[in-house]
Amino acid sequence: MKLFLLLGALCVAGTMAAPQKEEVAEMVVDPEVELPAFMEICYRDSPDLSNCIKNSIQRMLPEMHTGIESLGFPSLDPFLSKSTYVDYKRNQMAASMHVKNAKTYGMRKAQILDVRATATDKFMNLAVDVRFPEIVMEGYFKGEGRFNSIKLASKGYFNNTMTDVTTTWKMSGHVKERDGEQYLEIEDFDMSPEVGNMKIYATGLFPDPELNQIALEFVNQYWPMFYKEMLPGTRQVWEPVMIELVNKIFLRVPYRRLLPKEQQ
Repeated sequence: MKLFLLLGALCVAGTMAAPQKEEVAEMVVDPEVELPAFMEICYRDSPDLSNCIKNSIQRMLPEMHTGIESLGFPSLDPFLSKSTYVDYKRNQMAASMHVKNAKTYGMRKAQILDVRATATDKFMNLAVDVRFPEIVMEGYFKGEGRFNSIKLASKGYFNNTMTDVTTTWKMSGHVKERDGEQYLEIEDFDMSPEVGNMKIYATGLFPDPELNQIALEFVNQYWPMFYKEMLPGTRQVWEPVMIELVNKIFLRVPYRRLLPKEQQ
């Protein structure tokens, strides 16, 4: 049970730890905000749109460790998460995990493998194939679980290293008008990360150090089984987080500037 609790939290942290929510209404938007020089302008009606977006994202990633202050975009390396909750229920098993003060390293070293983009005056569909050579996460967790009438609890520190992480970011959205300007709002985001290898360290799974070490050895041997079991149920946690994150750019920069028409 405690192993399921920990792996459930790491599944979420491995895709993207959740930052504090920010309401769109609180954004301070300047339609003519100066865009960073590394943001390449791509034209929505260009036959080279996909390749342009691929090059633009690849150029942006190494710069994102400091974030984009003018757009209110947070640092991606490390990516900070104050609080993330994970709930898991199946048959007679129920578990919840609270991950606090988590840091994720390795985002800026991502490799953009391919991009498939379709954009019109009304909508955009985007698929981005990405690979992370290594992602390292650390933080603190507190979990509770129940199996029939048996209740368990654990808390401690965790460190998780994942190598050769690949996934496809799939997102889509529609153009909407606000204050006389048109903005692209991402409404759907999906991904299913695949992990080449994973190494987990944690304290507090069990009070006894020897038993804790045995549990870690078990997790590190059978992590693919736990990861496959837990990942599908985490979408409800990370999808709104990823939508909010990408909209920090899309909802601050008018569509006419973000993806202008080539003839303009």
